[in-house]
Amino acid sequence: MVSSVENARLYAELAQREQRMDQDLKAARKLQKTLLPREADIRGLEIAIRSRAAREISGDVYDFFEHGDDYAVIAFGDVSGKGPAAALYGALISGLLRILAPRRRSPAMLVQSLNEALLERRVDAVYATLMVLLWEPRIRRMTITNAGAEPLLISRNGEIIPAKAEGVPIGLLEHQQYDEVVYEAKAGDTLLLFSDGVEDQLNSREDHFGRSRVQRLLNKHAVDGPFAVVEHVMRELDEFRDGVVLNDDQTIVSMKIN
Repeated sequence: MVSSVENARLYAELAQREQRMDQDLKAARKLQKTLLPREADIRGLEIAIRSRAAREISGDVYDFFEHGDDYAVIAFGDVSGKGPAAALYGALISGLLRILAPRRRSPAMLVQSLNEALLERRVDAVYATLMVLLWEPRIRRMTITNAGAEPLLISRNGEIIPAKAEGVPIGLLEHQQYDEVVYEAKAGDTLLLFSDGVEDQLNSREDHFGRSRVQRLLNKHAVDGPFAVVEHVMRELDEFRDGVVLNDDQTIVSMKIN
């Protein structure tokens, strides 16, 4: 009898803990939706954003920092892992970016400073990929630094043009230096940033969605604008996975040069 009463008490405590955890995760998800931008207004760019989490909250990171009419900084990244731990690390990155971005016009210097700041707060086995773009609307120039993120795709007149930039993820290794690649934009170019959860998505046959599908959809719908691009990519992703759960967080940012 005592054992039954004790078991009932433990079951009730466990149910209460699970309820509190569920409430905390819902509150965290609501807060994250408030913190992560759902739209962006940057001079010279038309921007569309879609993002969804594999679990309750996402480890994908993206933000936009405009500095008057001269330039804007666009950051897009992905924290290793999923769930609350990845989301917290992503929030740390976003906070550091807001502190460092106004002081570092160079994308390479910004990523290097961010890497050093993260290593001062090192978390074992946690790191992030990040791409930083410096957009100068008056001269239509984009300067790119990449710390392990998925390559930027650029569609121009129905073709993908290269803008290759590489580097080591942040929060992983000390004393890293990063390169910059300059892309001279033209009106009508459509750019696509996407987290690896997009191309790595599996279907029931364990096929990957793949980058080639993303490129095809970008080229096909670029003429219709960035909102059409993100909607068609997400729609085809859902048709492809056909009910299979999300393997990872999925974020897409499409930008058209005006």
